[in-house]
Amino acid sequence: MNRQPTNARPLPGDRAAGPHVRAAALRIDHAGEYGATRIYAGQLAVLKHQPCAPQLHHMAAQEAVHLAAFEKILPRYRVRPTLLMPVWHVGGWVMGAATALLGVRAAMACTEAVETVIA
Repeated sequence: MNRQPTNARPLPGDRAAGPHVRAAALRIDHAGEYGATRIYAGQLAVLKHQPCAPQLHHMAAQEAVHLAAFEKILPRYRVRPTLLMPVWHVGGWVMGAATALLGVRAAMACTEAVETVIA
């Protein structure tokens, strides 16, 4: 039988996890949605006239809906956003723009990776 020692710290997602773990999970999910919106913004800044632009706009709009939902949930549970929001703001946009500068295929590979991780 694989039992954790009684002094082991709970893992995120453990049913016995306290409010601090739930708050951290909400904070991480919010940061992921925010980062995704910034990646799409960076990609669209570079690829706005490419045939993939409508698809990027559509995916960006979906992430904006998800982000708005988390921005309603955080205050309800008294969870603050991550202190790294300025990093996500700049870093997400730079990641999106950089992959778009490498070409549409690189931008789509980044998008696929982001959607795989966030979903």
